[in-house]
Amino acid sequence: MILQSEIAAVVLAGGKSSRMGYQDKALLTLHKKPLIEHVIENARNQVGSMVISVNNCPQKYEYLQLPLIPDKLCNQAGPLSGIYSAMDWFHKEKKESDIKYLACFAADVPYFPENIIALLSDSLESTGCKVAYCISGGQIQPLFSLWSLDLLDDIKAALNRGVYGPKPLLPKLQSVMVDIPSSKPEYFLNINSPDSLAEAEKRSA
Repeated sequence: MILQSEIAAVVLAGGKSSRMGYQDKALLTLHKKPLIEHVIENARNQVGSMVISVNNCPQKYEYLQLPLIPDKLCNQAGPLSGIYSAMDWFHKEKKESDIKYLACFAADVPYFPENIIALLSDSLESTGCKVAYCISGGQIQPLFSLWSLDLLDDIKAALNRGVYGPKPLLPKLQSVMVDIPSSKPEYFLNINSPDSLAEAEKRSA
């Protein structure tokens, strides 16, 4: 059984947010609260510890009182760089802990099931795979994923080959896709434009 204390989380907030006018998208407000606070609130009870992947103006995120991890190999090269940097941090900074897995959450997807990590960890345990990722409503959600820290070198090699997103890498690893029911209309809604922010307000009213 994979214990919650063995799972750390990274909230991926390190992108450029070009489609939102290069704003700090994770700090845009939804129902009077920054997007990233919704993510942290919804993820916190599913994992043992948490860090934030951030590159732009990290001081804006200090109030959240979580470790802030900049991209290590390829600055702002994509979410895989954020995943690698968080993994590397846990390898080096948490040697005395029992962290064995890294759960990923996107800072611009504020709503998701409260048992999503339990479903992913159950699939890892039952299949013996190294990474589990979501599909919901027929759409793959590669940033909602759970990775064994044993994959650190594999991810580094992929970054060095110019692979910056998890989706093309997943088929090359021991991975399992997990069908996650989307039981609420706001689940997995990606906030990547002013229109999608307004849609999230509407759906989660």
